[in-house]
Amino acid sequence: MLSVLHALAAVGIVLLIPLLCRLGNFIWLYFLRPSTAHAYLHAGPAYALITGATDGIGKALAKELYDQGFNLILHGRSEQKMRKVVDEVRGTGARDVLYFLADASDVDHDFERMIAPYANLNITVVVHNVGNQGFTKERIDDGFSKGDVAGIVNRNAIFSLYLTHTLLPRLRLSAKTGPVLVQFMGSLASEICPPRFAIYGATKSFLKALARGLDNDERVWGTPTGVRFEYLVTGQVQSNSMRLKATLDTPTSETYAKAVVGRMGCGRRKYCPYWVHAMQQWFSEVMGETTQDSYSAAAIADLIATHEKKV
Repeated sequence: MLSVLHALAAVGIVLLIPLLCRLGNFIWLYFLRPSTAHAYLHAGPAYALITGATDGIGKALAKELYDQGFNLILHGRSEQKMRKVVDEVRGTGARDVLYFLADASDVDHDFERMIAPYANLNITVVVHNVGNQGFTKERIDDGFSKGDVAGIVNRNAIFSLYLTHTLLPRLRLSAKTGPVLVQFMGSLASEICPPRFAIYGATKSFLKALARGLDNDERVWGTPTGVRFEYLVTGQVQSNSMRLKATLDTPTSETYAKAVVGRMGCGRRKYCPYWVHAMQQWFSEVMGETTQDSYSAAAIADLIATHEKKV
């Protein structure tokens, strides 16, 4: 009898070890690990390039990285909004705040020409933040034209792919003097695939695979270049496109930006920058797909109703 109890105890310990390791990693990453953002401030003036920087997370990231000592290259679609952001950021320091305009829904751009003014700058951080999809009750074949579908895919995935393709030679040059980081803003939608967000979730899964593949290209194929890639799993964040009350599980864009900068360069290719989102992801994994699907359907219905009231 004792031998059986000992065997069960041993099995219990073996099963417990991965959970304890995961708990330890969680505590280290979110509460103990010091920020390493300063590691990307090397070789003279360092620049951070942020797409989708006129509102929400992108705007908050611009301010946070500027406060950390970075010069900025910002992307947006609206000249008026961009000039307002530039003025706000420049009010807190004397470093560069440069910008370029492009509609990310349309990838018929000359990306080489777009990036040419910054070809000689020391770009050490890139955050592909641009992307969104509106809330709708319609299925893709009812409420979306082929142009609408193409716009969502371009805005959330293809624009970032083409821009990265153009930037990589410049980033490898910057990596000769220190680490370089490229981040893709992901979403829990790619993990749980909620209804009415099939296209959006698919584009984020594309970015997740792209980040891993490109990281392998630069890290394990031949001589490492020093350019690393991360995919950031993001839950609900209060912004112009997510007009919700700020709560513990729906942080403000400013709170979320601090979390992103605080975790950057942590060594993981895929992770949640914000600790509550990490817990939500873990619980969604535990509950299984059937429960995930029922819960996400109810949550999306509530979000659609909330946004319809505020339109």
